[in-house]
Amino acid sequence: MAMFESYRRGAGRRVRTFATFLLLALLAWLSYALLQYGNTRLDRLLGFEEPVFAKQLIAGAGTLTEWVTPSVFIAVGVFVVGLFLLRGFLNRPRFADLLIETEAELKRVRWAPRKETNRATVVVLYFVFWFALLMFVYDLTFSMGTEMLQGRPWNQAGWGRLVSMVLRLDDSGS
Repeated sequence: MAMFESYRRGAGRRVRTFATFLLLALLAWLSYALLQYGNTRLDRLLGFEEPVFAKQLIAGAGTLTEWVTPSVFIAVGVFVVGLFLLRGFLNRPRFADLLIETEAELKRVRWAPRKETNRATVVVLYFVFWFALLMFVYDLTFSMGTEMLQGRPWNQAGWGRLVSMVLRLDDSGS
């Protein structure tokens, strides 16, 4: 059975495992979203007056079986078919070779030492902070200018609004 045989077994094991778990999580999320969408909106989307996808298949058995609806079976079916497609996709020679070569290339990379990485991270965060602060100042200044040109009072525009909120100068609270 070609379906259960692995292409180049053992090669690129880490990257292939990561790709498997990533795609499996995506498939599980898709099935769950399909289940939720099917139970709540699919009937309205297709224009059915009576529920078709959200209709309980086992009626009168209590709260334990109220989740058994056609959309549950559709979601489970999509998940099972997706598992087979996922297995086939991960063992396609082109994709598997790409993952194997990626792992081999990552083993050859010379990673920066931890101290250098920490220093570079601090520098980046420092400049991001100052850039964000500069953008904040520009935004407040230009919004104050444009809103005052539109006729708003100073305490409802830009810096004035910020100052009146901090110093509690608004008269609406009294």
